[in-house]
Amino acid sequence: MKGHAKSKIVVFSALALFALCCLLPELSFSQEKKQPQVDAFFQDYDFNDTTLIHSDAFSQKLAEYVYQFHDNEDFGNQETAYIVGLSPLFEKVKCNMQMYEFVLDFMLNGFENLGLASVSDYLLNFPALNENEITAEQGVRLERIAEPYQKVKEGAVAPDIEGINSEGMAYHLFDSQAKYVLVVFWATGCEHCHDFLKQVRKKLDLNQKYELVTFAIAEDETDWRDNLKEMRLTGQHFFDEQRWGGKAFEDYHVTQAPTAFLIDENKIIVAKVYDWKELKNKIKNLK
Repeated sequence: MKGHAKSKIVVFSALALFALCCLLPELSFSQEKKQPQVDAFFQDYDFNDTTLIHSDAFSQKLAEYVYQFHDNEDFGNQETAYIVGLSPLFEKVKCNMQMYEFVLDFMLNGFENLGLASVSDYLLNFPALNENEITAEQGVRLERIAEPYQKVKEGAVAPDIEGINSEGMAYHLFDSQAKYVLVVFWATGCEHCHDFLKQVRKKLDLNQKYELVTFAIAEDETDWRDNLKEMRLTGQHFFDEQRWGGKAFEDYHVTQAPTAFLIDENKIIVAKVYDWKELKNKIKNLK
């Protein structure tokens, strides 16, 4: 599995979708690369039955449905293929707004962990719904589901960061004069996190163009400091005993490590990535 996930704290939906899309040999459903028919695929499920929301079997069925669009070359690229598959599904589940909200939250969690920004953006536009089809109260609930993702998507103003760093000095993100700030959420026990940060140290100019800001999940402060020393990282580094419940983790809606945000001089999020390859590709496209 990619990185160091939130263990038991991450909701089943994100883990199920991520695992089912990535661990293909363990799946038993059809491998055919064709567009499934929603009615046929969910023929044993009534979308008006809200008890399904609490069923792991239904969550797995949703993930299996999505996987049928994995590596499907008929739609040009992977993200388009997922969107094509999601469209008829949301047309069906909107018959019951509780079901729609559940499926929306499930898919946002899953695709957020997969790092597919265009799919997440599609979901944040509430597919298949028109304003005149929902009540004001239903609209508020949908916005609450979308809010954590909206505020940290590419193009959004970065949540502010204030705190005392590893050197005992105060730091304020909005006071930074760096051209780019790279905010990395990582875990000391995550090998992929270490590899990512080592690539950042070796490949980015952390003295001039980039400022590195990290937030760590660690066993304790000693473990955190030992890891910082081992990796010889410069920049601003923070440890919060609240771990996943720490303010920065919650503000940036982080559910797995590593997760990194590249923030420009105007404090706009220009990239959200999960590994060095993704970050390198994003940097190549920056002006």
